[in-house]
Amino acid sequence: MKFSWKVFFLCMGVYLLTLVTAAVLVTEGTYYRTLQKEIRRSLDEENSFYFTLTLFLTANQREGGGINLEEYGQKVLSLVEANQTYLEIYNEDLDLLASSTPLGKSWPFERKDLKQALSGERNYVLRWKDKEHYLFINEAIKVNESKLVLSLVKNITYLDEQKKEQYLLFFRAGLIGLVMVAVVTGVMSKIMLKPVKQLTETVKNIAAGSYKERVKVKAGDEIGLLAEQFNRMAEEIESRIKQLEEEGERKQRFIDNLTHELRTPLTSVIGYADLLAKIKYDEEVFRKGLHYIYAEGNRMLKLINSLMDLILLRQNAFELRKMPVLPLLNEVRELMQFKAAEKEITLRVEGEDREVAMDRDLLKGALMNLVDNALKASEEGKTVILGVKTRGVNTCLYVADQGKGMEEEEVGKILEPFYRVDKARSRREGGAGLGLAICQEIVRVHGGRIEIESEPGKGTRVKIII
Repeated sequence: MKFSWKVFFLCMGVYLLTLVTAAVLVTEGTYYRTLQKEIRRSLDEENSFYFTLTLFLTANQREGGGINLEEYGQKVLSLVEANQTYLEIYNEDLDLLASSTPLGKSWPFERKDLKQALSGERNYVLRWKDKEHYLFINEAIKVNESKLVLSLVKNITYLDEQKKEQYLLFFRAGLIGLVMVAVVTGVMSKIMLKPVKQLTETVKNIAAGSYKERVKVKAGDEIGLLAEQFNRMAEEIESRIKQLEEEGERKQRFIDNLTHELRTPLTSVIGYADLLAKIKYDEEVFRKGLHYIYAEGNRMLKLINSLMDLILLRQNAFELRKMPVLPLLNEVRELMQFKAAEKEITLRVEGEDREVAMDRDLLKGALMNLVDNALKASEEGKTVILGVKTRGVNTCLYVADQGKGMEEEEVGKILEPFYRVDKARSRREGGAGLGLAICQEIVRVHGGRIEIESEPGKGTRVKIII
């Protein structure tokens, strides 16, 4: 069942329950109060009859005349003129002497209330007969040495009719209200559940692959909060999907590059080996062929060693110790000074000393790789800087050159294995494109990250944030 129907039936149920409860409480309460009021009024009326009859009886006794009870009863009945109000008079044996009930109505039930009145106790009782409701009020009157029982009978069926009419009024008003509530609930449920439908449609679109889809719901209630959280979740999903796609692309580029790096030397090795096997012995050709086979085999060995280094860095745990940074930078400068001098490039160390938890040999290897790249990218007469500075609670080691720089697209890929900005130069110098990937793993071991800033024609700054 749809949620909108659940809301609709819930509202209908609450409305009907409220209506029935209100109808019962109001109607029954009104009926009870009206009945009690009618009983009190009838008791006062009976009391008035009682005193009137007592005075009438006392007056007759003073005149000294004898009293015929039946005649007395008929005279008393002439005093009753109220509609739906009847009077009955019984003798001491509870025989009916006179009655104003229509057609001399006889009651089909035992009149214990008369016996109770005869014993001197005034009482009233409610009874039903032929779908009519009666109130009986009974009281004894003393006549000489005997007693008469006066019974006032009141037809109060009209009270039950009023109760039925009130229930019918509630029923009619309830039907009208039910229709109005149904219409209002239907309209309001559609308005209130519209954001939920939008959310459902957005979920379907996202499930179908449209990760840029967002819920356009602006509300300050729980649904608005749900929509806001859903949009955040969708953004996170889109970000994760994008990361997975980029990771997939990187892996595919890694496989393509690795295949290419292995295929090239193997092709040379196989080609020269096949050539040497087919031609007649020529010392010059054999020496040249063996040289190429050795060189390409050596390049493959370096590639495999670099890959092994990369794997070991990802799997091994290293012990880090706090050590000063400037001595390390100066040592790197001294080690790379000879290569810098060949290109007439100045190596300079700057910054204030800081202590960093490090594996000295690993971090030295990473810095030497970065300086080597900076020297390769720089022209004669330029300067390469090794520096250290404070960055909040972190320490930033950096290598900055004044070389060719890189495009933004290349900066995003430079840390990938086998990626080379200048593929021709790198291959000429024996690079496989694994240097920065190994540097990144070394920095990861130190709990840091690498950031690269570069601009074509202005140089590159590689920062190690630890």
